[in-house]
Amino acid sequence: MTLPIRPARGPLSNFIALGTGELIARAAGFLATALLARRLGVESFGVLGFATATIAYFGLALTGGFGAISAREVARRPADAKQIAADATAVRLILAVCGTVGVTIVSLYFVESPVRRTVLMLTSLSLLPLALDTGWAYRGLGRNHIVGFGLVAAQSLYLAGALLLVHDTTDLERVPLLQLVGDVVAAAILLLILFRGGVPRPSIARGLNLLRQSGFITVGRLLRAVIVTFDVILLGIIASDRDVGLYTAAYRVCFLAITIAVSTHTVFLPAVTRATLSGATAIGPVVARSLYLTTSVIIPIVAGGIVLAAPLLAFLFGPEYAAGAGAFQILLASIGLLALHGASHNVFVALDRNGLEAVIFGLAAILNVVLNLLLIPRFGLAGAASATLAAEGLILIAAAIALHRLGVRPAVRGLVRPTGAAAIMAAVIYSVAGQGHVILLVAAGAGIYVGLLAMSGGFPKEFSEPVSPLEV
Repeated sequence: MTLPIRPARGPLSNFIALGTGELIARAAGFLATALLARRLGVESFGVLGFATATIAYFGLALTGGFGAISAREVARRPADAKQIAADATAVRLILAVCGTVGVTIVSLYFVESPVRRTVLMLTSLSLLPLALDTGWAYRGLGRNHIVGFGLVAAQSLYLAGALLLVHDTTDLERVPLLQLVGDVVAAAILLLILFRGGVPRPSIARGLNLLRQSGFITVGRLLRAVIVTFDVILLGIIASDRDVGLYTAAYRVCFLAITIAVSTHTVFLPAVTRATLSGATAIGPVVARSLYLTTSVIIPIVAGGIVLAAPLLAFLFGPEYAAGAGAFQILLASIGLLALHGASHNVFVALDRNGLEAVIFGLAAILNVVLNLLLIPRFGLAGAASATLAAEGLILIAAAIALHRLGVRPAVRGLVRPTGAAAIMAAVIYSVAGQGHVILLVAAGAGIYVGLLAMSGGFPKEFSEPVSPLEV
């Protein structure tokens, strides 16, 4: 039995379907994080951040490239979506079990702090629902609203658990278990909908073939993880739990922006994949649309966040977290660069040039590690954030050069309008910063930006039009 193939949605409709669900879900998750930061305190929140950063490596090692490659295969062969999902999930689950056991062994023998050890082992259980997550299959089919629904259910449960079951630092060990329950629920929802009517017999051989194809992407994402999490781990080793807590709080806001940025890129993967059938010149216009959507959504978040960094952190997490404002501003700037170069990922996947992307990430990871080792001992949080900014800048430059050499040359003139509107908005908010509550300033900034963007033309008409296989 195959899934029915439904008419394609336009990229903007797909982003709204996925982005709205992800935004609601991440907002619920973020509220839970803000609540936990206040109730646990900076030090315990730092322990949680250290565990999350460490498990990120294992999660990406186990599932990093599966999603992109499998989504590409589903986009190419939508009638086989259920079989592809069964094959990939079987192998992912085997690897996840091995990863959980491995983390447990490492924790028992190499982590001295009992609290860190316990939290790390409990956090490793999240690898299991991660392996069962089939959101990539829905993205390949262009049915992103289902993914959004699962995410909302998961994060709502997480928020409810944080509200009811976590009261102070003595409840720290409950947090990874609450996250586990939410992730299991989300994975179960997606599995039940995808495999209604029966589960095809999985083929380990076909799943391993997907694993082999995903090798370069997995390596690339592991290297990306170095850029995103090495600073947190190094701070945890040579600095204090308080430093990790401050940095983690700042990064949580950035992760929300990253989630939105990834959504703006993800919805274009089917269109980019189909555009490759007509050659590199057909890919450029699709990437240009992706860049415009990403810039329109992310740049105002970055600009506004930089201007309101200190009061925003104090409002979200508590007054003691305002000390991380300097690092937060630098990290937000790096998110702007990430949002731009992230559009290139779809091109590398669609053209099977994942090795090239891995090389770019490798160079950036080396730069990041070297700068972290040099800057963190001297400049602390600001040094860690600066290393991330430098790495993202290198990726942007290298990705732009790579796309140009591949013949993919998207027009970037469309980025002027959203960037200009965001700059004006930031200037206005900066001029009145400190004269009102931060929420009022955020709302005013959003209104100014939307108004300026609307007056300049808003979203082009073609964003609401589906990109069908026949178009390319």
